[in-house]
Amino acid sequence: MEIAISFVPAYTTLLPVIVCAVSLVFLRSRLDWKARSRGLPLPPGPKPLPIVGNVLGIPKKRPWLGFRDMSKEYGDLMYFRVFGQSLLVIGNAELAHEFLDKRSANSSDRPSNPVTQLSGQDLNVGLFPYGPRWRQHRREFWQFFNPGVVSRYEPMQRAEGLKFLGKVLKSPERLKDHIKHLFTGTIINVVYGIDIVDENDPRIVMPHNALDAVRRATPGHFMVEIFPFLRYVPAWFPGAGFQKIFTECKMANDYLKHALFDDTKEVLERGEPRPCVVTDMLARAKADSGDISKEKEEKLKNVCATAVEGGSDTNFSILQAVFVAMSLYPAVQRKAQAILDAVVGPDRLPDFGDSEALAYIHAIVKEALRWNVVAPLGIPHNTMQDDEFRGYFIPAGTSVLPNAWAILHDPAAYEDPDEFRPERFLCDGRLDRTVLDPASVAFGFGRRICAGRYFAFGSLFITVACVLHVFDIGTPLDEDGAPIPIKFQQTHGVLSYPEDSRCTVKPRSKAAEALVLAAQELGGM
Repeated sequence: MEIAISFVPAYTTLLPVIVCAVSLVFLRSRLDWKARSRGLPLPPGPKPLPIVGNVLGIPKKRPWLGFRDMSKEYGDLMYFRVFGQSLLVIGNAELAHEFLDKRSANSSDRPSNPVTQLSGQDLNVGLFPYGPRWRQHRREFWQFFNPGVVSRYEPMQRAEGLKFLGKVLKSPERLKDHIKHLFTGTIINVVYGIDIVDENDPRIVMPHNALDAVRRATPGHFMVEIFPFLRYVPAWFPGAGFQKIFTECKMANDYLKHALFDDTKEVLERGEPRPCVVTDMLARAKADSGDISKEKEEKLKNVCATAVEGGSDTNFSILQAVFVAMSLYPAVQRKAQAILDAVVGPDRLPDFGDSEALAYIHAIVKEALRWNVVAPLGIPHNTMQDDEFRGYFIPAGTSVLPNAWAILHDPAAYEDPDEFRPERFLCDGRLDRTVLDPASVAFGFGRRICAGRYFAFGSLFITVACVLHVFDIGTPLDEDGAPIPIKFQQTHGVLSYPEDSRCTVKPRSKAAEALVLAAQELGGM
């Protein structure tokens, strides 16, 4: 009782002090905010709740659709708060390019995300924080994938594409496996000089496993993104199932980073160099500084692993979309085949030398990039300093999501955006440069635009040209031979794919089948 009695007056005495202190902190915070924002308002958005902010109002399933719908009320610049973290969603091409391209000096950082470290994705150059380390890695990557050098990989891209034709001819029901092998096998061969024949080889599966956590990590998907301390919770604890996912991803990333590089390096040291990016990298590094430091080797490993991850997943999604589109839009397929017949003829397969005359094939690839947006909300950028944009205050540390899906389905830019219509990119039989190029959105923005985009587009072009030259693609059939109706829709996730890519694939003719078989006898060349 004495303790209670003595506590009451002490508490009563301290209460005014506590209230005064809290009031001063609040006032200081308000004054600081007013000074930072210079009285400018934040961009419009739903009213946040105390503490949790807008966490309950963030769209959960296919958020790019939800954000697109919300922009009709709030506009194409929308601001959210999630447990104190600022989030800006941009839903318009003009605004996205202005903020992320023209203001890239302030908007080129990446958000710090526990998922990146826990899953081993801190090797991915595309997710590095902006700064000297990122610039060094980016410069190394660009030396081997800029538009002036990617033509050296064209023979490999075509050879792998022709092998793909043989696999599809033999087992069209395994189309998705063949596509995965095609692009992962191609980039591994280009980077490490390793020709992987078996589709079940773990080296084919590993890059896709490595990206699994990133693939799922839409805003707020993992609670550890919001509460970083959860990274220390053991996997057996209820609700900590994410730890198992991260552990598996990290193992895949570690394998991807070290095993393939070390194998190629070991072969080189035995005096049996493979013609590949790693061999050229190591030769250049030795010529520059003699010995290769651990730090330098770490950089090379990161660059190579990033190339494999990027080269595996994006095209894997896009080519599936091309097959679906051809089955749903047979008129597009017939037009492409007529052009291929006229340009290439019946006695050979398309080559990169046909590129200029095959503008319609380029248009199909562009339309696939637009129609099936692999990263529907892009990869988040982060602002480094307070900024003013279009009359609004953008605080430092704001995560910026360009709603790439909404931008590439904007009726103001693309008439009937849900339709697959390659003609929208053509004028008088040539590519129309006045139309918004999907690559300027789908491959990212500003200084963070994908450095491997020229390689990716080349692989897609030659593969699509060869596929349409020799195969007819149709709707899937049930056991009785009746067509199965397919509705195109993308999967949920940071990285997205056609939800249903079933289709039928068969040779256009006996002559087309003979072309495919002849290419296999020549080893794909």
